Amino acid sequence: MNGATATEATIRNGVNVEDLLGAIEAVTADGENGRLTFSTSSRWLGGFRARHTPGAYRVGGEPGAHSADHSIVSDEPSEILGTDQGISPAEMVLSSLAACLIVGYSANAAALGIDLKDVSIEISTEGSLEGFMNIRDAKPGLESIAVQVNVTTDAPPEAIAELHEYVNAHSPIWDTLASPVRVSSNLVATQA
Repeated sequence: MNGATATEATIRNGVNVEDLLGAIEAVTADGENGRLTFSTSSRWLGGFRARHTPGAYRVGGEPGAHSADHSIVSDEPSEILGTDQGISPAEMVLSSLAACLIVGYSANAAALGIDLKDVSIEISTEGSLEGFMNIRDAKPGLESIAVQVNVTTDAPPEAIAELHEYVNAHSPIWDTLASPVRVSSNLVATQA
């Protein structure tokens, strides 16, 4: 191992391979070990701005809490009547997809023994304000999402092509965007 310690040898692409394989083994043994619950809270800051704060989460039934404040502020660009003081909701969706894909590349490449030198993802989308504005019965959501993944590695091209297909097929956020998801909303109105 060229003088590397056991701990150093188990870290690939910033991922602890032994922990990753242990987690896969635990979920394989009992699917409940892979159950996830996430929560966020959002507060209006005026205009189109809002602050979004991740809340408590559970992994495999075990409660967790973030070790730091990971709040982000959203807004709309000035061309959409915002003040451009934060990332737009559409950009948050695209960033979530990119973040999930990067997790997929890091973890799966590590499990396969592939060393990544660099991964960058560029995503674009198209949509229209017509649906949001209730004009012409247009769809309010995004119409398409295009992803370009740039990978630098010494691994053979066929191994990276396989990794790419696997990551796309197993990305939770990709699946969430591409498949119908149950969404419900409950209103609690308070008189001022």
